[in-house]
Amino acid sequence: MKKKSSAKLTGEVVLQYLERFPDAAARSLAKKIYAENSELFHNTEHVRGIIRDYIGQNGNKNRDKVTNTKFYRPAGKPNVFSVPESECDIWKPVHISETHGLLFSDTHAPYHDKIAVEAMINHAVNRKLNFILINGDGLDYYQLSKFKRDPRKRSLNDELWLWVGFLELLQKTFPGTKIYWKLGNHEERLEAYLRVKAPELLDMEEFKLGNIIKMRGINNVTIVEKQIIYAGRLPIIHGHEFQSRVITAVNAARGLFLKALSSALVSHYHRSSSHSEKDINEKLMGTWSIGCLCGLHPEWALLNNWNHGFAYLDIDGREFNVENLRIHKGKVYRD
Repeated sequence: MKKKSSAKLTGEVVLQYLERFPDAAARSLAKKIYAENSELFHNTEHVRGIIRDYIGQNGNKNRDKVTNTKFYRPAGKPNVFSVPESECDIWKPVHISETHGLLFSDTHAPYHDKIAVEAMINHAVNRKLNFILINGDGLDYYQLSKFKRDPRKRSLNDELWLWVGFLELLQKTFPGTKIYWKLGNHEERLEAYLRVKAPELLDMEEFKLGNIIKMRGINNVTIVEKQIIYAGRLPIIHGHEFQSRVITAVNAARGLFLKALSSALVSHYHRSSSHSEKDINEKLMGTWSIGCLCGLHPEWALLNNWNHGFAYLDIDGREFNVENLRIHKGKVYRD
């Protein structure tokens, strides 16, 4: 049996990775290939040179030598500056196109408050809704926490199945309603765990949260990861996106305004609040924080000033209206 030449073998390996990641930057892909196949290559520049051959970016002379042109990319215009390729992530917002929505967050399933969740659903069931936004921390992911965990608590698999059951309930109760699920800091525990404990699995589509729930029978749920969501011109975040906490001695909504300097809505702080400001140009701005739907006395924060709550959003073009509601002992109250 004829042994493959090292050049042919390295070329085949690079082609396999280009099949999987056809749009990856050459430098980033070279680092990944070398990290996983260091025995085949001299260094990352060796890998990058082969990649540039296959994507047709190693000069016109080398372009003519490469027979496999499947992964060719348009040749860039010559530039007097040799600027290195960027590994910066492209960050695009998500715009909600629907007009009447229910927004809730921080259920922390399976540590949700059943009475509060039922109160919200009973209140919303007769509204004319065409979207639901779960604004982060739907799941708790307790067993993936970096903090001290009680091994007797519910398993990760049990949490996922309970959450799947809740999503099924929403789809049956509000048929035809678009569901957006923005991932909060608790849902991000899965990727954080894989990065540290099992980095080899990060590339596997089966371990992405959207695909995990699809494999359990949930479809037509739009997963939003780290992007800002816009309802009209209202920016919506979970709240952990800011490097430092936005909460202040006054309330979370005012803290949000001082960070965003714009109308905005946040979850994450488990407290209902609102704040308004007007700038020198007579522009009125409002910020809101939304209450939670989890238990109010977890073992790590037995005494707190949280409250249950949710909100309705009505959108008319770029304009919006926020109805921020509180729940107390199973009853819904307006501010």
